[in-house]
Amino acid sequence: MAINPWPLLRNKSSARSSRALRLVVHGRSGGEVPVCLTTLVAELQQRRSSPVQLEVLTAEAPEPCPTASTWLIPLLLWPGAHARIDAPAIRQRLRAEGKEVTMLPFLGAWHHWWDAVAAALAGLDSKRPVLVHHPLRSGVADRFLAGLSERLGLPLLPFDRLEDHRKTDPEAQPLPLTLAPNRMTEALREAGGLPPLLEHSLTRQALIELLAALP
Repeated sequence: MAINPWPLLRNKSSARSSRALRLVVHGRSGGEVPVCLTTLVAELQQRRSSPVQLEVLTAEAPEPCPTASTWLIPLLLWPGAHARIDAPAIRQRLRAEGKEVTMLPFLGAWHHWWDAVAAALAGLDSKRPVLVHHPLRSGVADRFLAGLSERLGLPLLPFDRLEDHRKTDPEAQPLPLTLAPNRMTEALREAGGLPPLLEHSLTRQALIELLAALP
């Protein structure tokens, strides 16, 4: 990237090698991982020449961490329980195993990431777009969503309120905001619009660049 997105981070390991990445992802039932995530891992390993692993929240047992020094990166868009509770618990577990772990903020807190999403949205031909997200508990999430809606210049709506919204605005085009394919994207497939963000060339490449730039 032309601008270093991580100016305050320093590499504590050898200057000759990058630290390992452990990416926290939700996964599907039974720990199934969509292809867009497995290929992301392969591309990052090639770019960084260091281990890249997935920590799948729906898997029964996590894979062992192979290196002593690791970035723990919650690839989570929303400040829900996975970002607030599960990711810190993973960091604690890895540290108890003797690993040197530095956890980054969840993906939805990265300004450069939302810049890429905004650019992808600007390229869509949608007359009445509404961004649809995974339902979240009220509180911190409400403030987060209000700020994100203002930043992207589009309304945000939880998936469980979409049908009610369509009754008042039948021409609204729902655009799911999700990293990988899931039940929500499958339900909204016929609506067209935005694919999962890891299947959109612009946002996928932006995430690869951000992760590859980590020291």
